[in-house]
Amino acid sequence: MDVWSDCAAWSRRLLAAAELLSGYRHLRHRRYEDWWVHPDSADAVVRTLLALGIHSLVLDAMAQGRSYTPELIGRLRPADIGNAVTKRPDHELLAGLPALDEADRLRVDVVRILTYDPASALTAVRLRALAHGALHGLGKSVSAEDPVCEDVAGMPR
Repeated sequence: MDVWSDCAAWSRRLLAAAELLSGYRHLRHRRYEDWWVHPDSADAVVRTLLALGIHSLVLDAMAQGRSYTPELIGRLRPADIGNAVTKRPDHELLAGLPALDEADRLRVDVVRILTYDPASALTAVRLRALAHGALHGLGKSVSAEDPVCEDVAGMPR
């Protein structure tokens, strides 16, 4: 099974679900304008950050003896993904990655540059906060008491 591909697919689904939240798309693009960041490249970084957060939580679950299935991601809490993206040390988010195709490797390299280049640190923090905010908004948008990814982004497709 390709864990990374599943994590990347869920990151796209979560960001697409956030697009449906009232005002989120406008707010996100307004912030991109204020930060002088192109929406397409910023969205790619946000999706990559989400995928890295999901991937780190999947690796944690596997280290605790749980078998990986794609359904495992659907049972992750968006709040936990948001915390992974914003609170985990960078090296933990970037650890344990499999061999990536060229496109994914380039996106992860952008995250590395934003993370470790002092001139880009503010942009990295802002994009991480934006990813966290999307997940927080998604969690609040459903009636589930303790929502999981399947609750906020629908059942696996």
